[in-house]
Amino acid sequence: MVLGSFCMICLLAAIMPVGATGITTNSWNTNASHIAAMQATVAYAGAYGEAQMNGAITYIGSISNGAGTSELTSLETDFSGIVTSVESMTSADQIKQAASQMSSDKKEFMTDAKDELKEYNGTGKALHESVNASVEAQATTLATLKSTAWTDRETARMGEFATNDQNRNNILTKLSGKGIDVSNAQAVENQIQQEGQALQTGFNDQSAQEVKAANQQLSILTTQFREIVQKDRQSLRATPTVTPVSASQS
Repeated sequence: MVLGSFCMICLLAAIMPVGATGITTNSWNTNASHIAAMQATVAYAGAYGEAQMNGAITYIGSISNGAGTSELTSLETDFSGIVTSVESMTSADQIKQAASQMSSDKKEFMTDAKDELKEYNGTGKALHESVNASVEAQATTLATLKSTAWTDRETARMGEFATNDQNRNNILTKLSGKGIDVSNAQAVENQIQQEGQALQTGFNDQSAQEVKAANQQLSILTTQFREIVQKDRQSLRATPTVTPVSASQS
């Protein structure tokens, strides 16, 4: 595929797994650090996509004497407009919807570019070279946007992890204070903390694969923690209260 496309939804999902413990869906939907991370991710992916589109338009224009670029230019304008609009969005849902539309626009652009390439007897190799040259021309800007995106994603995700970690430890402290054996839940919490280190390593390496793997494992462990805590709470409610016998009754 000549115009390699970002999976916008995948990039945004990597910021934070769905249903993370300790932050409700509504609060996370408007959380400032989360919004900033999503906006930075869209800015990077948008700039990369625009560079690719410009390269394709340049080549198609050269082989068609400008006749085959009108639809492509229109699609790029729509794409760029969405990227710009995300800067003022205030909810995760809005940004996800915008990212989905960006993905659709880019797929349509790719389809049209292939059609124009065939109509004007272009070559895939030459188109690929033009796209790469356009991306390379924006290398400095893209590197800056990428760095910002990773930094903002790390701030949002690790901040969320720290909040949830504190919440889990508070739960363990309360249950333990009521005489409940929390050793099983504590063992899972220890595993969660270790996986949190793996998550941090993924951000340090700027590896989407490592971050995704850590998030997936954290989701599994978090579910286990919830289930154990739920059983511990049920056992606490089921424990009968023993009323001490007074001296007058002995």
